Amino acid sequence: MNRLNITFCIIMAGVLFHSCKKEYSLEGGGLKVPSGTWSFKDNLKSFVGNMDTAYIVSLPGTGTKELDLIGTSGDGSQTFHLQLFADAFTTGTYKASLFQSAFKYTMPAKTLYQADQLTGEFIVTITSFTNNIISGTFSGASLDSANKIINLSQGKFTSTIAGNGTGASTGVLGDSSGNCKPVTLAGVYLQGIALTSANTVQAQVIVATAGTYAITTNTVNGITFSKTGTFTSTGTQTVLLNGTGTPTNSGNQNFTISYGNSQCAFKVNFGLPASGTLGGGGADCTPVTLAGVYTQNIALTAANTVQIQVNVTTPGDYSISTNTINGVSFIKSGTFTVTGVQNVILTGTGVPLNPGMHTFAVTFGTGVCNFSITFQPNAVTSNDYFPLSLSSSWNYNNGTSTDLVFVTTVIDHSPAFGGNTYKTLGVYDPSGGPAVDSLYYRKPGGDYYQYVDYSDVLSFDAPVAGEFIFLKDNVAAGATWSSPTVSGTVLGSPVSAYITMTVLEKSVPVTIGTINFPDVIKVRYEYFVTGISLPLETDERWFAKNVGEIHDSYSISGTTTGTYDVGDYLVL
Repeated sequence: MNRLNITFCIIMAGVLFHSCKKEYSLEGGGLKVPSGTWSFKDNLKSFVGNMDTAYIVSLPGTGTKELDLIGTSGDGSQTFHLQLFADAFTTGTYKASLFQSAFKYTMPAKTLYQADQLTGEFIVTITSFTNNIISGTFSGASLDSANKIINLSQGKFTSTIAGNGTGASTGVLGDSSGNCKPVTLAGVYLQGIALTSANTVQAQVIVATAGTYAITTNTVNGITFSKTGTFTSTGTQTVLLNGTGTPTNSGNQNFTISYGNSQCAFKVNFGLPASGTLGGGGADCTPVTLAGVYTQNIALTAANTVQIQVNVTTPGDYSISTNTINGVSFIKSGTFTVTGVQNVILTGTGVPLNPGMHTFAVTFGTGVCNFSITFQPNAVTSNDYFPLSLSSSWNYNNGTSTDLVFVTTVIDHSPAFGGNTYKTLGVYDPSGGPAVDSLYYRKPGGDYYQYVDYSDVLSFDAPVAGEFIFLKDNVAAGATWSSPTVSGTVLGSPVSAYITMTVLEKSVPVTIGTINFPDVIKVRYEYFVTGISLPLETDERWFAKNVGEIHDSYSISGTTTGTYDVGDYLVL
């Protein structure tokens, strides 16, 4: 279980020199930001003030950037501080639940409002980011000075910003021969068939000056590719241009990409589409053959297919697909070389969101037919030491009494971080109310991963997010492994840290209270800072087969400071 803000900062204060964060002030000769450049409301009162400082910095060793907007109230007695975290900043939303935003509104010795992942959802939207000016809105849950949840609304901000290079960027495309190199074309291109979001072209850009960009092609055969955004760093980068339009002809067509004064060329071969009818067109697809297992929250694989029948009247290229229903879709592209009745196998992708029957529409040219799939409820995975079946829950006490301390429940939320999809475990106060925390897990094979904000335990100055393997059920007792080394700052000084896991015992019986667990894995967790030989904290967690986590105890400097045991549970 997560424990927040342990004594790491206190320990680090004894071994690090205090350093002040660099400030990029807009005062003293730069462009002045007019008054009223930030504002928001709580339930009763409006707040407004001036922006004093705005900047973007890179967090050492993480690849993550931090955007800070800092200002003061009109009388100078209160401080406004909005933070965003991302690999690069563009227009769009930044959520506290994804470790992307945080907010504090303070006065000396007192925090008036604070918003972060633990408080609840707090969303910042950058609505404009051009010509060194950033503007946006914000709203969401915050904790006030009396530790009550207050909803902030109608938040707005506008500021000039330093350290981002948000003027127009400069650079070159392709190579010296004028060819786009490398270029990657995606999607199916057929005469008379409108392009979709799958039709893209990836091109390479060598950025000389960071800033905004608009990269586009000429319009050829009724088609254009384009992309706008912001380069936040220099060097070689790839850009994914999105295609729009409907091809008017078949055959090879030449496109020219333009970026500033630089141009390069690539080709697209537009196929002549096949024509025909779907089996049962206009109603149910007949015949239709489903393959594979369809279970809620279990990602589809190449084994998940649907076979349909097509009566081809004109040979040619084809793309046959379904709509996206319940998080799932099916598609197949290829070429019909002969006429007549033929079978086509569409492959499924996606993660089913809910159980029950769902109907899909298959489209081929102008023809449509339907088929249905019944998705099974998520079931407990056999021999799983950390089940994540939907709505399963666990009640925990403090190890010394039967009084509940917190409750965890698998909720219907499957976010994606770093290209991986995770199940979400909500953490709740036993007295009720909204979740006070959310934990993210995935399990490929015998390795169990958790996606975390390391600053929850290591108290970095800013969020440092990533995943680590917290449990292996496929190794023997005595096995050890480590998390990736993560870097951030503590009290303004660079710090690197990692976690080492050791399997203490495996397949041992354990009794907690009146519950017997016949097969348990015990794992020790040691939290290290690079350069310090002793762990800052040591945990011991126990995992029971087909049940999940049943015990967690942790100690600091050799002294046990907390224990949690499972009281009862429900695994569905």
